[in-house]
Amino acid sequence: MRFIVDSMLGDIARWLRMLGYDTHYSRNYEDWKILQLAEKDDRIIVTRDHGLFVRARKKGLRAVLLDPGDVKEALTEIAYRTGIELRFDPNKTLCPHCNVRLVRITRAEALSFLPAEVVSAYDRFWKCPKCGRIYWQGSHWRTINEILAQANELLERRRRVRRGVRKAGRS
Repeated sequence: MRFIVDSMLGDIARWLRMLGYDTHYSRNYEDWKILQLAEKDDRIIVTRDHGLFVRARKKGLRAVLLDPGDVKEALTEIAYRTGIELRFDPNKTLCPHCNVRLVRITRAEALSFLPAEVVSAYDRFWKCPKCGRIYWQGSHWRTINEILAQANELLERRRRVRRGVRKAGRS
């Protein structure tokens, strides 16, 4: 599943990439460009722009309209509408900046890029082959896991409500 995210949602683009979903994003994309790329590359548009959402649907494109809210609510809505998994897989994660699959590097390799105290404190490191950024599961990792857990909890609640509505309709 591939996405294109409008210019207001850079944080959502980074999250989708981190979760392993190919996600185009640029602050400079105008609506016509988003529509063009979505159609050309079979991408799902993610937006808070109601007008863009309506134009996408009229063209037969898949789109998710997000209400203003926090990241966990946005991720929940995207997962609910598209069926993506809100799960981090270190073997599939993409660079949050470049949208390129990260490659695992050894501690010895990480030592040539990072301070020794960082390398000694963590076990696993990844490098973006395009921009050269190095990533590791640092102290921010707890926050990432909490947000994903909360989003998955919200998602399950929405699915239970939906199942309940369907069952009630069949009675």
